[in-house]
Amino acid sequence: MSDDTIQKLAILYADVSGSTHIYEKHGDVIARQNIEACISILSDVASSLEGSVVKTIGDEAMCKFPNPVKAAMAATAMHEALQLASEQGKFSIGEVHVKIGWHYGSVRYRGKELIGEAPIIAQQIINLAKKDEILTSSQSIDALPEELKYNARFINSVEADAWDGELKVYGLPWEEEEEVTRIGKLPSTEDDTTHKVLLLDYGDKQIRLDSEHTHCTIGRGDMNNLCVDGKFTSKSHAEITFRHGIFHLQDNSTNGTAVYFANGRNIRLHREEAMLGDHGTIYFGGTPLNDPHAGVIFRCHRV
Repeated sequence: MSDDTIQKLAILYADVSGSTHIYEKHGDVIARQNIEACISILSDVASSLEGSVVKTIGDEAMCKFPNPVKAAMAATAMHEALQLASEQGKFSIGEVHVKIGWHYGSVRYRGKELIGEAPIIAQQIINLAKKDEILTSSQSIDALPEELKYNARFINSVEADAWDGELKVYGLPWEEEEEVTRIGKLPSTEDDTTHKVLLLDYGDKQIRLDSEHTHCTIGRGDMNNLCVDGKFTSKSHAEITFRHGIFHLQDNSTNGTAVYFANGRNIRLHREEAMLGDHGTIYFGGTPLNDPHAGVIFRCHRV
């Protein structure tokens, strides 16, 4: 590729948190072994999402992805993979954590080196990140589909290193504990309890629930009314019933069900039931970031 060719890529930096302390506490050999194992896991995650590690700089990996959706998914998957590896005892020092910063923007090559806006801003963002965080730019957030933006939260505004003007930095929560901060029973408002028709759209299939069609099962198994091909979707994951003029969503799964409403509310269910109103997307087992194929669009209507 010519050095003058400009393209848009998502550049992601993942930096091992507390690496200096790791070296001081465990010594060079053990610290290096564990950090190399961490970088290997990050590389595997990047490859699984059409990305790659461009280079490693000590305890930091620089990755590239073809689009912002893959970068957002990879950021979450990296944290989850390291969490699982730590729980499984893959690191001799115990737990290993990273902080992640990424940006979707223009790049060009100088030989084999990537330069330009995206790496400059991604490096600036990673310097603002803390342990277990995912930070990105407003430009990256704007390039994501709606279902991936629900939980993005504004962090700070700083002077940008790659252009004249400000850089707005946003956080993308990935841990269930952060998603739970907005969990709770839906308000039992009149609008929520007077919907009579519920439409479920998944791929090219649509399910309609109303007073004549009052029950729908959802899961990976073919026996369900709606078969959802999510990575974390259970065989018999959930069911929706229409009772007394209200649509009820019951989670029966191992991994839970997340409901993201168009107005920004969200709830997460685990062996629980909630009322459905308004419209949005239901994720059976995963989240918009780690399992977008588990999402079913729902729309409630009054008649």
